[in-house]
Amino acid sequence: MKDAKSISTSEKMDHPLIEFRNFSLWIEGEKLLENFSLKIEEKSVVLVYGPRGSGKSALLRSLVHLNEEIFTNIESNGEVFFHDENILNANRKLLRKKIAYIDTSFIESLSSLTVNEIITLVKGRNVDLYSDEMITLLKQLGILDLLKKGLHTRIGDLHGNVRVLFLLLMAILRDPEVIALDCIVDHLDDQAALKVQNIVLSLKKKYTLILATRKMPNFLPISDKIIVMKNGKSYFEGTKKDMVFDFPGIEE
Repeated sequence: MKDAKSISTSEKMDHPLIEFRNFSLWIEGEKLLENFSLKIEEKSVVLVYGPRGSGKSALLRSLVHLNEEIFTNIESNGEVFFHDENILNANRKLLRKKIAYIDTSFIESLSSLTVNEIITLVKGRNVDLYSDEMITLLKQLGILDLLKKGLHTRIGDLHGNVRVLFLLLMAILRDPEVIALDCIVDHLDDQAALKVQNIVLSLKKKYTLILATRKMPNFLPISDKIIVMKNGKSYFEGTKKDMVFDFPGIEE
């Protein structure tokens, strides 16, 4: 067996961590994704950009079977692989331990909870709330200084711009391989968005990150691959350098 250092770039491309292969998706009779193909390498940062209705959220939700829980009528063609295994028939509970999907709709459900309740909800009752590891994580996310009542601070008492940090906290506490962030900074002001960008950058070496957004500049500097979606199709795929020379532009 080859060690990680001896695995070439071409081998990683042949065995990506995630692969969409000619994947099409219909929700309530409407086609949201059409023959979509994409390879995502391990520990890479992939930016999925597109206007509202381009299919980026449906794409990310497909990774964890969330579309099936939101909508009644779901049909799909093609394949989606995770570690070379088709996830369309995978155990959803096990899959969601490996792939943490986060969107802003989760914020409302967190509002009534305190920080310690969120941590316990994810990690279980036996978690050490005051371990060095936990305190370091809260500092890394910029959360610790916001807690006027310590870990008993209620999320709903915090400013809306900083609540998104707790979505990142929940994702990291699950210790996944992949973190998929669905438009979590699109409604933030520039200062708050920059803070989230810096935090995501600090996570880059540990996780595979998939970042969907309608505001490309937020994550463009830290992205390894950029996907531009339009009408459920991949309109452009490439690196930041490719965008400078080849990106044809896109209309909202």
